[in-house]
Amino acid sequence: MKFITIFISVLSLLAVSSAYADYDGMKDTLNAYTPPGSFLSPDGADTESPAAPVEDLGIRHETIESITSNKSHLAEKLAAIHLDRIDEAVHKRISAIISDTDALKKMLSKRIRLEDLKAVALLRNPGIHAARKKVYAELQTFDQVMNLDDSLRQYSAFTESVNNKVGPVKGKDSIKMSFPSPGLTGLKGRVIENQVAVLIEKAAITGKNVLKDIETVYWTLVFIDQSIKITHETITAFERLRNVATALYRSGKTSFQDVIKINIKIEELKEDLTTLASRKETDSIQMLELMDMPHFRMGAIEVISPPGKLPQVSALYDQARRNRQELNELRYQIAKVSSMVEMAESMIEARPDLGFSLSEADFITTTGSDAAKDSFPAKTMAAMKNNSPVRAWYGVNEPWLLQTRQTLESLKSALQAQENATDRMVRSAWFKADKNKREHALYKNRILPLAKSALDVTTKEYEAGSIPFSQAIDS
Repeated sequence: MKFITIFISVLSLLAVSSAYADYDGMKDTLNAYTPPGSFLSPDGADTESPAAPVEDLGIRHETIESITSNKSHLAEKLAAIHLDRIDEAVHKRISAIISDTDALKKMLSKRIRLEDLKAVALLRNPGIHAARKKVYAELQTFDQVMNLDDSLRQYSAFTESVNNKVGPVKGKDSIKMSFPSPGLTGLKGRVIENQVAVLIEKAAITGKNVLKDIETVYWTLVFIDQSIKITHETITAFERLRNVATALYRSGKTSFQDVIKINIKIEELKEDLTTLASRKETDSIQMLELMDMPHFRMGAIEVISPPGKLPQVSALYDQARRNRQELNELRYQIAKVSSMVEMAESMIEARPDLGFSLSEADFITTTGSDAAKDSFPAKTMAAMKNNSPVRAWYGVNEPWLLQTRQTLESLKSALQAQENATDRMVRSAWFKADKNKREHALYKNRILPLAKSALDVTTKEYEAGSIPFSQAIDS
């Protein structure tokens, strides 16, 4: 009997063991089951891409991606400004030695090239660095906005842990803060984006002014060198005329006053040479200031050809309105203030609808007439508890909103005025450039050769005594 009992017990244990093993196998099979590809993709292909987490879906995630993308775009735009104004090969060559002051001194002591000066100024000028640092500082505001939203979400999650509801209750975001798209977070990002764009345009304006000053000083130095050369030639001509006047005075054909007048002219020209040399030194100091370089004696200037044919003035108006940094700065300011107005309107003004289709993402566990809460609101109230208004700060914030709207209209009017002024500035600049080009061609090609011929003839006539001294010195 005892043997039979043991035998039955062993059989029972084996049955239970096999049944338990089958149960574990079924659980493993169930956990490892994945539906076919036709259920995962519309085209029926078998794809094994991991599913995105639930918290990464929705409007806020798209807003974060948009803000991050805009931040990267603005950073790339900042790095690219002014690069189109200098040669790429020159920029690369100067960048390799930009931090080596001795190497820059050695390069500039041999010769002065305009492209080298512009590249050094763009990479070393303190004003440009200051403008860029402001942009980098403003770019951090993107992170401040996102960190603030993340902190508020963390606080909401921590305080909601005291809720003793049963079931997998999950923290929620207020749909009012993210609807209508892109929501208040997106509007804040848009405001920051336009503010950064404004600072980028200001940095571009700073660089443009530095390059303009560099070119102005360069051409000033070029014309000073030419003036020194012309003054030396004029002194040589007066010395020849003084020799003639001295010979005529010794022969009794002219008075000593002619020799005195020539000596006075020569001394005046020598003083002009001293003034030109001092002015060249002064302008060189300004050039070194723009490049943030210590004082040293720079080399000879490599003269480039002046600009060739001017473009048609009619083709410059649209280009100036489109590319002038001052106008773009105003446009970004208008976009910024417009976003501020939209944000204020969404926060303090009444909604355009009654909100019946607006769900706060609550977990609805019951339905029907006995439900504790409706899935969607079924009525709207004219006031909140204690008869307080629905938009409690509407009256307080209204003056600020009106002020912002007037500021927006003012910026639009200022933009229109600046666009009209841009047309005038383009016409004035084109007129000056055309006038200078025509005068340069006139004196170089016609007047100067005639003046040289008149000087040679007059000198010979004065030596022969056929013309008076006043006519000779005027020539």
